[in-house]
Amino acid sequence: MYDGKQVLRFVTNYKSKDLYNIGNEMTNRIGTGNYDKNRTRFNIHYKDIRSYNLYQEVKNHLNNNNIEYLNKTKTNMLNGITITSGPEFFQTLGMEFIESDRVYQSGNKKGQNVMIPNIKNKDDIPNEVKRYFDCCYEFIKNTFGEENIIMAQVHYDEDTPHLQAYFLPIVNKVKRKVFEKDTEGNVIKEPVKGIDGSEKLVPKLKRDSNGKIVYETLKGKFLNNDQLWKDLGGKTSFATLQNSFNKYMTEKDFRLDRGKIGSNKIHTDKLDFKKEELQAELYNLENDIKQAETKLNTFKDSIENKINIDDITLKKGITGYNSKDVEKLIDFSTNLKQLNSITKYQLESEQRKNFSLNMENDYYKNNKELINMKRDNYQNHLNFKDLKNDNAFLQKGFNEIARALSNTLKIKPLNNFTSYIKLAREINKSNSHINDEMDQASKEFSKLFDNNEL
Repeated sequence: MYDGKQVLRFVTNYKSKDLYNIGNEMTNRIGTGNYDKNRTRFNIHYKDIRSYNLYQEVKNHLNNNNIEYLNKTKTNMLNGITITSGPEFFQTLGMEFIESDRVYQSGNKKGQNVMIPNIKNKDDIPNEVKRYFDCCYEFIKNTFGEENIIMAQVHYDEDTPHLQAYFLPIVNKVKRKVFEKDTEGNVIKEPVKGIDGSEKLVPKLKRDSNGKIVYETLKGKFLNNDQLWKDLGGKTSFATLQNSFNKYMTEKDFRLDRGKIGSNKIHTDKLDFKKEELQAELYNLENDIKQAETKLNTFKDSIENKINIDDITLKKGITGYNSKDVEKLIDFSTNLKQLNSITKYQLESEQRKNFSLNMENDYYKNNKELINMKRDNYQNHLNFKDLKNDNAFLQKGFNEIARALSNTLKIKPLNNFTSYIKLAREINKSNSHINDEMDQASKEFSKLFDNNEL
């Protein structure tokens, strides 16, 4: 008989860009969870970062321990593991749970209230729950190495208590392809045609007598996610870890259901679970709205059929109006008021839709104007840059000319700037006069040639 189901969730592809959000959630409790700030102080910190942020902590750890890694954005820098179970399991360990005002939107508990730990002080956390998480952390240390763990905490401030840890995928041996080398030890390159038909030079792989690629084994410390999970069993690594964890916890006297062996079921991480819950909630809300609108329209049709002004004829007798006629008038007034309320609601609904569309349109319009403004600013920046370059070129040219004239005329350029301008004008004027004379001579010569031809 089991007390609960074991849950191990692995995320093996955290890149450098993900480290800030992870660190922010673990340190400041800002992220995708339903955090209760009143319970945050009860969280257990097995291991925290000492650097300014998680990214810096990872970099310092790799560099200080001489761990070789590929410094690229696509490198898998960190792995995450979450270990937990359902509220039922923790209740068997003595922890009290209470209903929240939220309900599960999907899964086996759909429609039920979300149960949360009832923790007001540290004594509300049973020793058996603490021992359970201590054993979970020991399993992580034994499996992935305590020295490779960057952060590890037990969170009591979310819906379900859980251990969340992050570790570096470090291995001591890697297999690498061997490349052909020349007599001087340089890697030989060979031309290879690409998809576009162009040729490029790539290192030539070394092959054995059967044509298979030759690998060499290197020893040391390497950040290598692929190699780590190959060493743990490759395709069967997750199943192997599930089995190992279940065996380990059973030896510690915790009765957990391992689940169906060989199942392809994958535990989703918190972000995916939150997304599924919100999508299910949105779907349910949309269905509720549709059903409400259908009932509303049916009710409206019913009222419209009841309202007929021709049926109301008030006849006043000696003792006053007929009571049945008065009741008809009251019913008519009531139905008219209900119809008016429904029409008003539908009108307001349309107005909300129009407002939403107008907001989207304004956002798009403003965003488009912002893009155009940025484009204009960028173009002005380029124009200003060109003018600045032209001005620098002209300034440089003026300085060269001024230096040449100073060497020739023995006068300082800045002190005799007007003299330079005057000299330049006289030169231009003389050139203009010479050009006019040359044009006149050319015309006379042309006339002489024309006369001889005649």
